Amino acid sequence: MATPDDILVARGVEAGYGKKQILFGVDFAVAKSEVVALLGANGSGKSTALNTISGFVRPLAGSIQFEGAEIAGKPPHQIFRRGVIQVSQARDLFMDMSVEDNLRLGAWVRGGQVADLLDGVFQSFPRLAERRQQVVRLMSGGEQQMVAIGRALMGNPKILLLDEPSGGLAPIFVNEIAAIIKALKKTGIAMMIIEQNIKLALSVADRFLILREGRVSQHHDVRSGAVNEEEIVRSIYL
Repeated sequence: MATPDDILVARGVEAGYGKKQILFGVDFAVAKSEVVALLGANGSGKSTALNTISGFVRPLAGSIQFEGAEIAGKPPHQIFRRGVIQVSQARDLFMDMSVEDNLRLGAWVRGGQVADLLDGVFQSFPRLAERRQQVVRLMSGGEQQMVAIGRALMGNPKILLLDEPSGGLAPIFVNEIAAIIKALKKTGIAMMIIEQNIKLALSVADRFLILREGRVSQHHDVRSGAVNEEEIVRSIYL
């Protein structure tokens, strides 16, 4: 049930691609400064949920409100301008451009704030500051993920939608991504995260939802006490 602290509220969301429906009456909410993990097997509708929030998929039915305003069905650029910013699993970087140029593209609607935003990203990601002129194609997967998250931060988000931030990364970078999410959490940015790495998800999330076949099957508050990781895995895959 929605509360006055919720920044994002979805009710009865149905969505899909063409004639194939993926989401069936999905409800969820994200409060200010809260991190909510969206868990589920491949094909359960997790990415469709994020893409529907950010406007890349038009909902068939239902309501999505951000800061009290309806955004369901709005074009992605309008939703972006409100502060809802997604980092896709593919990262969508310009591989032959430099780190700094990729970051600057994230602030194309911010005008005079670009320099301050860039300084903030470099403070959060010292490695990117060291490699600001490096071509992104020559960076590791973990470093490219940092660029993708940094570019999202250049948009000055109120909520970040992260689709598999640790996907395909070496263990050392998985730990770095977890540290980055925890640091962002302290700044007050709300987040909704899709993550197959259950241990990482539980280490950063305040709550998690489990999607099964396009429906929310379970929801839990991680802050309320110990969570059994094995039980979660069974809930997802069995």
